[in-house]
Amino acid sequence: MVSSGILPTQNLENFMKGMRRLERRETLAHWPVMDIQTGEEVGLVTNLTEEGLQLQCKRRFEKGQELAIQIMVDEKVVKTDSISLVIRNVWCRSGGKEGGFKAGFAIVDISEKDKRNLNNLINAFSYLA
Repeated sequence: MVSSGILPTQNLENFMKGMRRLERRETLAHWPVMDIQTGEEVGLVTNLTEEGLQLQCKRRFEKGQELAIQIMVDEKVVKTDSISLVIRNVWCRSGGKEGGFKAGFAIVDISEKDKRNLNNLINAFSYLA
């Protein structure tokens, strides 16, 4: 049998669970993510950890592609209107019934201040999936 190199969704989910060092945390709100370079919206955060995030997005990302982004958040929650970081794409696939794409990213660079704000956001607006 010849393999296409594409894992069925169930196998991909199991594989990704094995790769993940932290439990996936679903978000209670979906924050817009902006590309710092272009000013365009990249997508919406659908889950978040200290090491990475998943986006619901309109376009496909290539594995390894890096982006400098801002997560646009409520100032009342984290005392800032955005959290800036650099992310690297780990996987991207069809978004299913929601349309577009779902993409997983690893955080590769974040300031200490933004890391504290990110942790405050995670603690206030996410739960273990």
